[in-house]
Formats: sequence, C-alpha cells, structure tokens
Amino acid sequence: MSKEIAEMTNEILDGQGYVMLSDLITTKEATEARQLVLDLAEQDRKEDKLIVQEKKERLYGLIYKADIFAKMAQNESLLSIVDAIIGKDAILGGFSAHILHPGAKSMGIHVDYPYWAMPAPFPKYPVLELQVIWLMEDFTANNGAPFFAAGTQNWASQPNKWQFKAIAKRITGKAGSAIISHGLCWHDTSDNNSDRPRVSLLGNYTPQYIHPLENNLFDYQPEAMENAPPRLKKLLRHNLMPKSKPTHGMRFMH
Repeated sequence: MSKEIAEMTNEILDGQGYVMLSDLITTKEATEARQLVLDLAEQDRKEDKLIVQEKKERLYGLIYKADIFAKMAQNESLLSIVDAIIGKDAILGGFSAHILHPGAKSMGIHVDYPYWAMPAPFPKYPVLELQVIWLMEDFTANNGAPFFAAGTQNWASQPNKWQFKAIAKRITGKAGSAIISHGLCWHDTSDNNSDRPRVSLLGNYTPQYIHPLENNLFDYQPEAMENAPPRLKKLLRHNLMPKSKPTHGMRFMH
C-alpha cells in the first residue's frame, strides 16, 4: 500500500471520515457524463422509469449505458482505497445518478446503507460501506454541495441534528473529483439555490455479504458486459446474475 493510500485510508477510518480525490476524470468527461445523465433522465421520465422525490431524481442502470460510467465505477484510485478498507472482494452495491433540480431541498441528515437499515448503535468494524460521490460539475455553496460532520463515523450512532449543525462543513469541489466517505459519517445534501440541475453519481461499495442497495440488473444489457474486465464483472456480481430481466425496486435514500 502506498503512503498516500494509507493516509487517505486512515483519514476515512479514524480522521474526518471522508477525503476528496481531485481530477479522477477530466472536466470534459465530467461535462459529457453530466449531459448524458440529463438526457437519459429525460428518456426515463417519458417511460415512467425515473425515481422522483419532489425536485430530486434518481437514475439507475448507468453502467450498462455508457463506457464512462463503467470507467468511473472501477476507477483505480478509488478501488485502491476500497480494497484497503473493505477488501478486494468488495462489490458495487449501488451506482446511480442523483439530480437536484433548482429549488431542491436537503435530503435530511443520514448515514449510508446498510447502516440506516440497522438498529443503532452501529458496528464500527468491520466497515460495511464506503460511499463515493462523483462531482459531475463544480459543487458550490449554492448548488446543493453536501455537508459532512467530520469524525462522526467514530461515534457509530444515529445522527443528531443539533450536533450535526454545530460541526458540519459544506464540501465544495471541481468537476471530475470524487468524495469517498465512511458509511457511518453523518452527511446531508444542501439546498440547490442555483438556476440549473446539480448532478452527482453515487457509488455504494460494500463487502459481498451485504445485501445490495440497488438491483444491479436494472436495465441490464448483456452486450455491455461481454468484454468487461474481470474486476467490473466481480463488482457487479456478474457470475451470479440470473438470466431473466428484472424490474427495478430501488431505494431512494443513499
């Protein structure tokens, strides 16, 4: 393990609970992927496949729809941290786009799945989830950038809104970057007070014994996996996939 990976791993486990990795993809790639998400969302909206909650939307099945999404899900820098914390048998329990339209309000303070599906107090070890928030555009003070409460992963408890307000900080950054965080670190989106949708991609990495957050067969396209690298197939549990094409049954919360 490199010194840099070791330092980021320690920061996630015992420090502030999250790190920002800059320039994982180019600004051009992020811009193109953002527009693709909006185009796909428009198509799914017409087909009544889009998950909508007020002015927030969630889009699934991305990995089967464009190479850029598969590239992001198996980014080597991110997987180095996932491997160091969860292990090389980690799976991708979820990978979706999150669209905050203008006027969207915060989601609410939370920990990530599977912790929010469990009774507190939560086990701090083994780590049951790492979340990756991909910035498809610059995250700013007025377009819904997330708040994180540093160190709260060490408390392994349900979020407390008063404690959260006292210590949480808004995390801004440049398009093409990603935030990787401990699933126990309290966080929330902020309001999108800008005049355009704010788009992020959310990756949920867990040990393989955790029931996945999302149905990874939603919009499954066999041809997209035919020449996929072994690591991506493993992340998606491709060798366990049934042949039938399922309907979605996603959870909106992340």
